[in-house]
Amino acid sequence: MNRIMSFNQFIAEIAENELIRYVQNNIPEMTDKEFDEEMNKYYAGEYQIHLNYLIKTWKNSIHEDYFKIDYDYEGTYDELYDYYLETPFPTFDEEWLNDIFVRHILDTAVCLK
Repeated sequence: MNRIMSFNQFIAEIAENELIRYVQNNIPEMTDKEFDEEMNKYYAGEYQIHLNYLIKTWKNSIHEDYFKIDYDYEGTYDELYDYYLETPFPTFDEEWLNDIFVRHILDTAVCLK
């Protein structure tokens, strides 16, 4: 069934799928039990912080090029995906995942004076 969702939910769902795929593909080889334990630790820990970063970063990249986006616009996933492909919105950038996991930008404490 293709449920109705907002464009905001669509963005969050793509970001979530990209994040999970990245994490799963970069966990060293281990048993199924060890893998499940690692994923459970990740979901209980940094997952939400990482997901929020990806969503906000993507929205910021959209706002750089557009004045007004209707994040409440609703449709099925397929309709929103077609809308997304037909517009010149910036796509999800894999570099944002590298920012988190390679460059560790969320781990750095910044002190402003």
